[in-house]
Amino acid sequence: MLRNNSDSKISSIIGPEVEVDGDVRVIGSILIYGKINGSVNATGSVRTAKGSHIQGNIESKDANISGNVEGHVNIENKTVLEKDCVLNGDLTSSIVVIEEGAIFKGLCNMTGNQKTNKEDTNKATDFESSAADSTTETNIE
Repeated sequence: MLRNNSDSKISSIIGPEVEVDGDVRVIGSILIYGKINGSVNATGSVRTAKGSHIQGNIESKDANISGNVEGHVNIENKTVLEKDCVLNGDLTSSIVVIEEGAIFKGLCNMTGNQKTNKEDTNKATDFESSAADSTTETNIE
C-alpha cells in the first residue's frame, strides 16, 4: 500500500501507534495507519490503511481509503473506497471507485471536469430543443 503508483511518493506516515488530536496538513502525500481526531489536508494523496481512523474531513488531490472515516471527503481527482473502508460522510470527487465490501453512508457528488460539464450541459440543451421541435404523437390501441 505504500506505493500504488510509480509516480506517487509518500512524504509522511502516521504510524499505527500514533494518535493525533488536531488538524493535519501535509505538503505532498500521507499514509495513515493510526488515528486522527481532526481534518487531513494534503497537496498530494491521502491513503488510509485498514484499522486507521479519521474523525474529521479529508481534502486532497487523490485518496485511497481503507480505514474508518467519520467526516466529509473532498477530493480533486480520484477516490478509491477499498474493501475494508467505512466512510460516514459526504464524498465529492471527479472519479469514484467503490470496491465490493466497502461501506459508504453519505451523499456522493461527482464533480468532473468543469469544461466537460459545460459541454455536456450544452449538448443536453441542444437535444431538449431538437426534441421539442420534433414532437410526435403515438397512439397505442
